Amino acid sequence: MRIAFSDFCGWDFHAGSVDIAPMGGAQSAACHLARSLVREGHEVILMSNTSTPGEHDGVTCISWLGDDATTLLRSLKPDVFVCILSAGNGVNLRQILGPGTILVLWNQHAHDQQGVRALSDVRERAAYDGFAMVSDWQLDQYNRHFGINRWRMAVLRNAIAPAFANLFSEHDSILGRKAVPPVLAYTSTPFRGLDLLLDAFGDIRREIPGVRLRVFSSMKVYHTPAAQDEAEYGALYRRCRETEGVEYVGSLPQPELARELSSVGILAYPNTFAETSCISVMEAMAAGCRVVTSELGALPETCEGFGRLIPGGQSRADYLRQFTEKTISAVREIAGRDGAVESELRRQVAHMNRTAVWQVRALQWIRWLGTLAVQRRT
Repeated sequence: MRIAFSDFCGWDFHAGSVDIAPMGGAQSAACHLARSLVREGHEVILMSNTSTPGEHDGVTCISWLGDDATTLLRSLKPDVFVCILSAGNGVNLRQILGPGTILVLWNQHAHDQQGVRALSDVRERAAYDGFAMVSDWQLDQYNRHFGINRWRMAVLRNAIAPAFANLFSEHDSILGRKAVPPVLAYTSTPFRGLDLLLDAFGDIRREIPGVRLRVFSSMKVYHTPAAQDEAEYGALYRRCRETEGVEYVGSLPQPELARELSSVGILAYPNTFAETSCISVMEAMAAGCRVVTSELGALPETCEGFGRLIPGGQSRADYLRQFTEKTISAVREIAGRDGAVESELRRQVAHMNRTAVWQVRALQWIRWLGTLAVQRRT
């Protein structure tokens, strides 16, 4: 098949950018999936505002800049056209591409986000042949709030970056790779719970002296200008730098982050933002980290039984108390080097390497797109 992925956010990236720069989840997922589909023998195009068009890792990367969009789209003649992240272009794309192209919305927004409000329009919903969801929770929300029939949607989950795969050999002790005293990490964007973590960290450190927190967070993953990032979250970053035991690192490309997380004991993520998936959690699990996070949105299904989850719907004080207790317990487990903990972490890592890699996802996508092709023909 000739498969085109298109980003309408105006960001400058290509299929290889995910290896050298921090990127948001939707764009990084598109890069990894595009490359995996190429390895399965498909012709893949990635459209963005890239300043370096050309072939990158086998993917033909095309820029929207400087071309008439309608002429460009008609010249591609894709079998499948996948809109990543935002809705709102379906009606126009259907008119331009015609009935011969399978049109898919692969969207990682929750139902209440600005990027998908266009789905309230029945014409926009009708333009797509299928909707690629990243979790059962997201599918349920789109069915409930937009009235999209379940048979038009498929759950095609995210996966870990290749840099996070097979970080530990068969005979490599996972706990043996973890720093002592144990290190906590926060790897999501700053508005998803970093303030809560800093509130909890003092109590955690008083209970376990020497424990450290490394913060890999910024708005750089969303191509936010540094001045704007500093204006909005600079106080939070300064608080990190001024808190004893906390190291503010900022966002890293996935290969660098994978190396850093291999020595981290716990992903401490008091999430306050209902996520439709969570690549940060998936990659921490692949890196052998114990995950402590919220029972919110799609996080329970993302953790797949391996996480330590704190229920929502309670006061900030009660949540912080439970988060602190579970994090302290996780730190002690990692520090204890217990054989049962090693075995559980090894099962966690093996599960991620077996089920949550982009090669597996590419095959799932191919099967689903084949189903959509049959439906469009009939």
